[in-house]
Amino acid sequence: MPARPALLALLLVAGAAGAQADDYFAKVDLDGDGKVSLAEFLERMSFAFRQMDVDSNGVLEPHEQHIPNAKPLTIAQLNERFTAQFRRQDGNRDGSLSRAELLAPPR
Repeated sequence: MPARPALLALLLVAGAAGAQADDYFAKVDLDGDGKVSLAEFLERMSFAFRQMDVDSNGVLEPHEQHIPNAKPLTIAQLNERFTAQFRRQDGNRDGSLSRAELLAPPR
């Protein structure tokens, strides 16, 4: 995985490091049903992208990433990468992440 999405993921993890694991799970489980759907996962994981996308055009331009020689990154590209991560973390392949699956280190 290129450094940009990894950087975004690290920003999200670092922001959650001070919170209790249950609090983080509750923040991702938007509908409170005790599991995290792909839509909920993508919503939460794209938070940093939306904050960095100052012109709200769905593309992180190099100047918005603050990384020298960065290539533009679209929200679609980011969602594709996080969808693959979600599927890797969905250990029982039920289409959702349990608390344990979400809080486990990404594979």
